Amino acid sequence: MPKDLSAAWKIRHQRWQRFVRANVRAMEGGKAIRLGPSARPLQAPVLKTGKGPALKVVVCSPHPDDEALIGALPLRLCRECGARVTNCAITLGSDPGQRARRLRELKSACAALGFDLCVPNPPWGFDHVNLDNREHHPAEWAAKVRVLSAALEQAKPDAVFAPHAEDFNTTHIGTHYLVVDALGDYLERTRRGPLPFFETAYWHQNPRPNLMVGVSPRDAAILIMATAEHGGEVRRNPYHLRYPARMIENVRLGAEVVGGQGAAAPDFPFAELYRLVFMAGRNLLAPRPGGRVIGPSEKIDLQDLLKSFWPES
Repeated sequence: MPKDLSAAWKIRHQRWQRFVRANVRAMEGGKAIRLGPSARPLQAPVLKTGKGPALKVVVCSPHPDDEALIGALPLRLCRECGARVTNCAITLGSDPGQRARRLRELKSACAALGFDLCVPNPPWGFDHVNLDNREHHPAEWAAKVRVLSAALEQAKPDAVFAPHAEDFNTTHIGTHYLVVDALGDYLERTRRGPLPFFETAYWHQNPRPNLMVGVSPRDAAILIMATAEHGGEVRRNPYHLRYPARMIENVRLGAEVVGGQGAAAPDFPFAELYRLVFMAGRNLLAPRPGGRVIGPSEKIDLQDLLKSFWPES
């Protein structure tokens, strides 16, 4: 009988099948964990903060759940630096009949993360946050800008997060321009100095990310737990179970897009990608060329990070 030349192939294939099936079992195991919103919000443990005034971070979320989906760096700033993170809910979704439910879920998710919550246009957030509204209804758009600018003035952020300008979803793209317009108005009115503006990405890759932030398994679990508090959303699409896969993919992508072509991938499993730019008055300032990778065990120093990207004179 002729020798089976595929024997080694079959053995190797079986080993990789076990690897793939272990990933599937992990996702299946996640289905057994109860979804939110929890009857009593999952209050994050109180963390010891350092001396001096706390950093103020504002995350401008297009929808309820975005605070958790892109929240790796805000979470690390909160947990490691004692930053006060405020999630600014730009909308509570497009369906008025679901907004009360989504607000309950959002409050529970923010509690799990240890974030404060602000709805700048109470009680249900803004409507029609998109480029069509910005272009064809300037008076309505200007009213939104004034409300959000006032909310930013009250928060006095040291850093702002919002989606990048090509993040596919019309409300994500609209949120980018609303935040840029409102932040520009706030900075111009108050004559505050330039502020760091972290562009986030979820639906479409940012074409020029310059910052990869490693995420520990502990923090990944917090982000997924908060995402799962949006139970009405993840029941129709269990994206909370796919969250680890997206963060794993970010490491593959960020290794070379942020670290440079041909760079070796870091040895941590999870990461989130951002683009750090600066706003001075109404102008977006391009950062210094290059990228930065921050591992999950590396202490984050926001001022040191900003110096790395401050535009060259």
